[in-house]
Amino acid sequence: MTAPPDYLRNRTWQATLALLLAATLFAFHAPITEMVREWATKADYSHGFFVAPFALYLLWTRRALMPRTVEWPDSRGLVLIVIGVAIAFVAGRTNYAKELIQGLGLILALAGVIVFQFGRYALRWAWPGLVFLIFMVKMPDKFEFAFAFKLQQIASQSSNLLLQTMGYPSYVGGDRGTVITIHEMKLGVEKACSGLSMVLTFAAVATAFALMVKRPVLDRVIILASALPIAIVVNILRITATALVYVAGWEKLGKFLFHDLAGWLMMPAAILFLWGVMKVLDWLFTTPAPPERDNMIRLATQTATADWQMPAGGPPETDRRRPR
Repeated sequence: MTAPPDYLRNRTWQATLALLLAATLFAFHAPITEMVREWATKADYSHGFFVAPFALYLLWTRRALMPRTVEWPDSRGLVLIVIGVAIAFVAGRTNYAKELIQGLGLILALAGVIVFQFGRYALRWAWPGLVFLIFMVKMPDKFEFAFAFKLQQIASQSSNLLLQTMGYPSYVGGDRGTVITIHEMKLGVEKACSGLSMVLTFAAVATAFALMVKRPVLDRVIILASALPIAIVVNILRITATALVYVAGWEKLGKFLFHDLAGWLMMPAAILFLWGVMKVLDWLFTTPAPPERDNMIRLATQTATADWQMPAGGPPETDRRRPR
């Protein structure tokens, strides 16, 4: 294992890093407090508690890419910090997409800390962890409501179609077209059941997979793109299963399945589906395995023997003339 860079053991460097991080977190204490409140009170963003630890894990796994030497301090980092704090301050005053812009400002400020302490080339090491931090940020309310409503419609209509295919006399109604009716049973697909939480969680997991696995770029793009359809399919299956349980008269089991059990199974389901996507990619884009080392050595030996094999009439005559 490669020894860590010498500057990591410099006490002045360590103290400066701690001071910069503390100052940055203090400058963003209000947005960070609001983020944590969102994670704790809204199921759609409960995955936010795992984002920062995983970002640190990404930095650790890529530590071999840390610069071996740095020209410390790099003043360009201070520029990034100031810009990050400034845009977060403006967003707080204007209240326009406040949560998103303040979150982006925090990420930019953290990038500035890295540049100031490690140099600008350290971004090649740190960029995956910084990019992953976007999943701890709340969407703008207007976009979130529109997106959640579209997911509600897709989930309601698709679940209704699936129930009809299974032979149930169901239809979709209600003021917003998100209530599934079977006989006398009505199942409303509300915002909390739209699948937004699944989409955000699956997107975070898919991004983590794409950043961690050693695969071609096309495979990583497909893994990222699979997050949305996987989340929608899982939510449709959850709603359909809940409707079947309610029709059977098991109301308590339906509530447990729809709310509690679905939340527990969400992350394992995401990992299982993404594993399936990678298996499909392996089947579709199979590459021949490289020959084993022994076979390569044997082939090289045979080739060399054939090239230097002595002819039957003895060694060939060599031209003893001196080159002109």
